[in-house]
Amino acid sequence: MGKITNNFYEIEVKGSLAIILIKQDVFKLLTTSSDSELLLSTLNTFQFDTKTKALLFLNTPECYGEKAYDSFLKENMLSFKESDDFKIPSFCDDKVRLREINILNRFVQYITNYKKLCFTVLSGGIVTPFFGASLATDIRYATPEMFFSFAHNKYGLHPSGGLPYFLIHQLGYNKAMEIMFSEKVSSKEALELGLINKIVPHENLLEFTINEIEKITQFSSCTLRRTKQLSAYIRNSLSDYFTYEGSLLNL
Repeated sequence: MGKITNNFYEIEVKGSLAIILIKQDVFKLLTTSSDSELLLSTLNTFQFDTKTKALLFLNTPECYGEKAYDSFLKENMLSFKESDDFKIPSFCDDKVRLREINILNRFVQYITNYKKLCFTVLSGGIVTPFFGASLATDIRYATPEMFFSFAHNKYGLHPSGGLPYFLIHQLGYNKAMEIMFSEKVSSKEALELGLINKIVPHENLLEFTINEIEKITQFSSCTLRRTKQLSAYIRNSLSDYFTYEGSLLNL
């Protein structure tokens, strides 16, 4: 497969690794069914490609950040007022919100159930939906300036992307609750909490990361696949979680 490029992402293969760079307009990607379907369809080909052992997701520093999140919400969300304290925030077009949540949740479940290992390198600010989505991957790296932002809190929104589900599984109920009501988590704090596996340098980032991944993917495809399948068993209740989320939000 040759290099695939569009407005949203680039995909290329280096050896046994398929590399997906998410570039921009990520919320448009989430709310446009045809574009998200094309991405999933492309990723699906790697599941059955005997030469591909893993996926690596990268992002441009502003791609998952607060500016992109704020822009999307200002365009689609009706003004949030403190007087509406007990109301679910309203959107100009409920269908846009529905697509955003459903496509995001589908992607999270897809990566959770993916037959091959999924790695990610996180750069820049990572707002709530993509913080949650990143936790669906198997092994996570981050650049030194990366931070997780709980920006949803200031808009009266719920923590999407399966964030509560993954955080409680990884940190326990009490710590996860404390974290979700904070403002930010730095890359150093994320490393200490075990939310990322390693902080990687900017210099030769891709080369460094590929070397790290190859230490793992040197093992047979059978070993890699069975290890992931057995380890992901604990996530079998994710589908029930998303169903419950939908019932709370009237989706």
